[in-house]
Amino acid sequence: MKNDEKFDDVERKIRSLPEPDYDKKFTKDTQDKIHENLLQFASSYDNKKRGAAIMKKMLVGLASVAAFILFAVLAIPFIEDKLSDSNSNTPGQQTKEPVTIDKNKEENDNKNPADPKSTDPSLYENTEYGFSFALPKSWEGYQIVTDTWEGISTEQNKIIESGKILLIRHPGWTEANPRQDIPIMIFTLDQWSSLEKGEFHIGAAPIGPTKLGENDKYVFALPARYNFAFLEGYEEVETILQNHPLQTKNVSNIDK
Repeated sequence: MKNDEKFDDVERKIRSLPEPDYDKKFTKDTQDKIHENLLQFASSYDNKKRGAAIMKKMLVGLASVAAFILFAVLAIPFIEDKLSDSNSNTPGQQTKEPVTIDKNKEENDNKNPADPKSTDPSLYENTEYGFSFALPKSWEGYQIVTDTWEGISTEQNKIIESGKILLIRHPGWTEANPRQDIPIMIFTLDQWSSLEKGEFHIGAAPIGPTKLGENDKYVFALPARYNFAFLEGYEEVETILQNHPLQTKNVSNIDK
């Protein structure tokens, strides 16, 4: 039986009672007491209805919060994956080629094991192209990722030159949280001369690569706009480059 039906039933029972003899049995005090009890009953009934309404609103609110939490648990990982995919081609991030560890780096590490307490910089040496690159101690465990650059003919609008890019990758780099690489473009002397003459260009940047150094066979350069993705660590890379970390050695003298 619902509350409204209960209230109506009580009201009917009260009305069915015989009419009292107000002069003999029901004094004014007795009438006042009955009136007070009826008011309290009505107030209690009203409060129950209000409490039920409040409880209903609370349950609706809790259901909304639960729905939001469920949406967050299901949707946020999907959104993060989409964001990661959309940034996969920005400068400095992982290329389609597999990550390769430079053999020169492994040999140098075996000959000169790093002291964890040392503040001396790490040194990446490349005997194939004849250069070395000084890195902060915090870059120990770096990887060398190989990529390529392509030169497009200024007149024919087709690829006429290509070469290697060596990316020095911070040990803290992950696919979920990529850091800024240190990219080193490698040109032959003839390729660099042709680039300076404007016979080909690399990418859509209005400026060409920045020269870092050269030896008897190669020119080493920094790609234009290499850090425009503003990945984590890009400021540190700028500081490293300001200290002129690349040193060259003629390739013809390396094996002598």
